[in-house]
Amino acid sequence: MLKTALKFSAVSLALSGGILTAHAGGLERSSQDFDILFEDGNVVETGATFVTPQRKLKNIRSGLGPINPVQDQNYGKPFETEVDEGKSYWVPKVSAKFQLTDDLACAAQYRQPWGIDTDSGINNARMFSSITQKISSNDYGLNCSYRFAAGEKGFFRILGGVSYQELKGKQTKVSALSASTFANSKLDVDDSAFGWRLGAAYEIPEIALRASLVYQSKVSYDLDGEVNVAPIGSPISFTTPVRGSVATPQSVEFKFQTGIAPDWLALASVKWTDWKSITKVSFLNSGTDPFLMGKFPVGSEVTSLDLYYKDGWTVTGGVGHKFNDQWSGAATVTWDRGTSTGLTSQTDVWLLGLGANYKATEHLEFRLAGAVGVLTSGTLDSTKNGDGTSNPTGSKADFGTDVVGGMTLSAKYRF
Repeated sequence: MLKTALKFSAVSLALSGGILTAHAGGLERSSQDFDILFEDGNVVETGATFVTPQRKLKNIRSGLGPINPVQDQNYGKPFETEVDEGKSYWVPKVSAKFQLTDDLACAAQYRQPWGIDTDSGINNARMFSSITQKISSNDYGLNCSYRFAAGEKGFFRILGGVSYQELKGKQTKVSALSASTFANSKLDVDDSAFGWRLGAAYEIPEIALRASLVYQSKVSYDLDGEVNVAPIGSPISFTTPVRGSVATPQSVEFKFQTGIAPDWLALASVKWTDWKSITKVSFLNSGTDPFLMGKFPVGSEVTSLDLYYKDGWTVTGGVGHKFNDQWSGAATVTWDRGTSTGLTSQTDVWLLGLGANYKATEHLEFRLAGAVGVLTSGTLDSTKNGDGTSNPTGSKADFGTDVVGGMTLSAKYRF
């Protein structure tokens, strides 16, 4: 009985938890995991998560006043004071696990670990911070597990993995070149780098008990690309190569599960992510000439991204139940601590998830989960930079308690 429960325990962890990760604090959307390595035999799994955050900024006000000073089609008109900040998105995943020996297993995995996709429009004061912003990523990983007997019925596992990651970032915004001169600015950068994971686990399959602890390294990027600045009202634009350094954060995650009654499973997880390590990302003129009529000498900062996050904590608890030989399900509650220090709208998230697993044949399973949650209220203030200096083109905005929803669908084939 409990051995059967163990087979669907990863469902309960992945279905609801996967939706939450896709809207976690900072930039996180997905992560490499080791759950598939505990499955029996060879397994291929593929799926996708759809997330629709309903974050709305209200009462947007600017230090430049209520009237749009930018000489374009909205010049002289009042700023809009509300905007839908979030955009819906998909997060795909693919995993293929192979049992190489009785004790050694490895899994190749594809994820999109980091992401942002926002569009605030051009007729509100947020356009000086960001009109559109898109961060995308790819993670090609290999995870392995080697187990040792530990006692009469238990096993101890060493877990490890490496990843090759690609990161791309694009942003458009309005820049103030002077008190009365404005420009459309576009940033486009990318890089690739390697990261690694190391952990350990203990399990007693007979009672569906499993505890694991995994450390994920930071991934350091030297982002190369360009900035294009087009002064509004001028036929001339300026482009220069830029470089900026950033490291995606390290993290530590603890997961626990155990059988608690016939066909019932309890589970919990806690994850810490070092988002406070990301403060200001500066993009410097890496060309050979001064940029924008000498305004930015070689090596000087052309633009920056002020984030100044605080650490993220994600806590999940739930139960799983096997209804019959074909159907099993799970319910979870998750709290994800917001990482914002006032410069972004990433506040606390509370999420309720329900997931179901259908075993169509001996080899084929389908999983479906839905989740609904709340994004807690707060205030956004970019009139001061993260280092405390004044930002004359900054703005303030309020946001209430908003809704986030999501759905995950995946399929698993054993052979």
